[in-house]
Amino acid sequence: MRDAEDIVRQIQAAFARTEYPGREALSNSHCCECAEVSGAYIDKLWTEISLEDLLAGRETALLTAVAWRYYLPAMMIWCLREPDAVDVIQENLVCQLEPPGEDHGVPEWFNERASGFSGDQRSAIAAYLDWSRERDEARWAGGKPPPHAARALAHWTTDLSAG
Repeated sequence: MRDAEDIVRQIQAAFARTEYPGREALSNSHCCECAEVSGAYIDKLWTEISLEDLLAGRETALLTAVAWRYYLPAMMIWCLREPDAVDVIQENLVCQLEPPGEDHGVPEWFNERASGFSGDQRSAIAAYLDWSRERDEARWAGGKPPPHAARALAHWTTDLSAG
C-alpha cells in the first residue's frame, strides 16, 4: 500500500493553485442541515480545514457542487491522515466519487461534482481511491470488500485523458 503521506503531498501539489470560489458559491442555505454543513466550511480556504471542521460538516453531500469540488482535497487528506477518526466520512466520500449506476447514485449530482478537475487533480483523486481500495481489501481479508472504491477508481483512471 502506498504511504498515505505521499498521497497527501500529491493532493496538496495537485490542488495548490485552486482559487477560493467565493462565499456565495460555497454557501448552501437550502435547509437548516445544508446551512449547518456549509457553515462548517465557509470562509475557509481548503488548506485551513481542520479535522474538527470536517467532523462538524460531515454530511459533505449537502455542500454545493462548487464547495464539494473546492473542499475535496481537504476531505481526502483528513481521510488519509485520520481514517478512524473520520469514521463514515471516508466511506461516504468514496461513494460520492463513484459514478452512478443502475442501482445507485444520481447522475446529475455526480456529474456536477466530477467535472472541472485537471489531469493532476484526477490523478490525485485516483491515488486516494487506490489507497482506499487497498485499505478495504486489507480490512476484508478473506472476504469481499464493497465495490465502491474499485468502481470509483475505474472511473477516475479511465477518464484521466479526458481531464
